[in-house]
Amino acid sequence: MTPEDAAELQRLGFSDREIVDIAFAAAARNFYSRSLHALGVEPDIPPTLPASLRDALLEGMRTREA
Repeated sequence: MTPEDAAELQRLGFSDREIVDIAFAAAARNFYSRSLHALGVEPDIPPTLPASLRDALLEGMRTREA
């Protein structure tokens, strides 16, 4: 997260406390995702997930499988 990211969130009306919460939630999700990836857990992909989002979420896994 850059200062520009924080400034954009502030511009959108988020308080400093909310921005910290957003950063912590993103960091926790990143840790969880990387842990599952490291353990080789297959992702559960909902069938209705748009292809563009599915591809973005699986991007890091493709490098490992290639």
